[in-house]
Amino acid sequence: MIVALDNKTPQIAESTFISEYASVIGDVKIGEYCAAFPGAVIRGDLGGIGIGNYVLIEDNAVVHCGSQGLDIGDDVTLGHSAVVDCRRIGNGVLIQTQ
Repeated sequence: MIVALDNKTPQIAESTFISEYASVIGDVKIGEYCAAFPGAVIRGDLGGIGIGNYVLIEDNAVVHCGSQGLDIGDDVTLGHSAVVDCRRIGNGVLIQTQ
């Protein structure tokens, strides 16, 4: 589900896969060759979220941020059910839950 919020519509590269069971909301920009799998939520409601290239957001992961926004680099994997609420994630990072 891709949803505009406060006149901000997510911008998603054509090469990116968004599951019909994922939610991308508001001020979100997603780069090339990314994927958001079922149950993933990317919520750009308070601040903008910029996602680089080759980023995997696995099942049930939640991406959210404060008013300063969030920048996610390239080659990042957010593992199953990870909850991300921060300012920046660099390149080549794996975030997973136990």
